[in-house]
Parts: sequence; C-alpha cells; structure tokens
Amino acid sequence: MVSRRLTFKARRASDAVRFIDTYLDRVKAREVYIKYRGGRVEVKVWANPALAKLSAVEARKVYGTLRQGGRVNTYDLTVVLQEAKPKSPIPPDAIELALRLMGHRAELNGSRLRTDAGFDRVVEVARKLSEAYQEMVDLDVSSNAKRLIAPLAVARGMSIYDAMDELVSMGLLSRGRVNDREYVTLAVNVDDAVKALTAGRTS
Repeated sequence: MVSRRLTFKARRASDAVRFIDTYLDRVKAREVYIKYRGGRVEVKVWANPALAKLSAVEARKVYGTLRQGGRVNTYDLTVVLQEAKPKSPIPPDAIELALRLMGHRAELNGSRLRTDAGFDRVVEVARKLSEAYQEMVDLDVSSNAKRLIAPLAVARGMSIYDAMDELVSMGLLSRGRVNDREYVTLAVNVDDAVKALTAGRTS
C-alpha cells in the first residue's frame, strides 16, 4: 500500500465542495482523506500503487475540468456526463454540435471538448440532449438521424418532432414507411449534414 498526496487551489468554498463531491463519486480507493482550509483542498489517497496512481489522475482530471473559467476552456466529457447524469446515452459529437448551433465555439478531440461555453452550460446541454434521446427511444429513427435531431431540438428549444420536420424540409433527413410505421433516416452523409447545419457558424 502507498499514499498519494495532492493539493489544489479553490477560489471559493463552493468550488471546493463541488470538486470534493465530484471526485468522491469517481474514485475507487477505500481510504481517501480530504481537507479544505485557506483556499486549498488537500487530497490524500491510501491504496495499492496502481489504484493510488489512478486516483491521483482522476483528481487532476476533475480539478482541471472544474477550475476553468477563461474565454475558451477544455473539459473532460467523462466529468461533464457524470455531472449531467444523463437519462439516456448520448454521443459526444451531439454535445459539440448542439453548442455550435447555439453559437458557441466547440471542438471535440476524443473525450476532451474545447469550447467557449461555461462548464454549467455544457452540463445543461448534455442533460437536455439525454432527454431528447430518451424521447426517441421508441421511434424508428436511425442513430445518425438522432445525431442531428437532438442537437437541433436542444439548440433551438423546439420539440424533436419540429426538429425532424425542419431537417426534412432542409433535405437532410428522409421519411419512409414500412408496414404502416414511419421511419426516419439521413438523406445525405452525416458530415455533409453537419456542414449544412453549421454553415457560417464558429467551430
């Protein structure tokens, strides 16, 4: 067993509490000691070497995501999704697209999202996207079509059905029927559809 000790700055007590709550939800070590005093959070983990190292990595990941407040920030989406507690799984690129449709700069690189949107805004977008995906669970809509419908609905504050209608009218989605049941698919490839939706917007 080994111990790892890390110290982080916290601008406000509320920032420290949020870091502590988020970190404790992620860490697997049995013995974690956390102390907050004088604008600093001290984390001490007691575990086997591999778990202690992983716990330290998680602490830095959570701190790095929560502490940012500049004009453009980089967020780890695993932390964002943990905070959002999505009702239904959502693809990371749906978050990127929704933010871009809302007028934000957003660029996805693996699980890291670089954007000028604040952390709470990104969490809110992820939560609303999950709700939109949940609404489409029982609909015959292709996965690629959902990657357009949900972001558009969230960005414009419209229903998923209105988003479908708009995307069909733009020629990006197509409707068909099989055994009296409607299905919705992409009418073009997904990259071209995203370009059409985000034309003239920042990335």
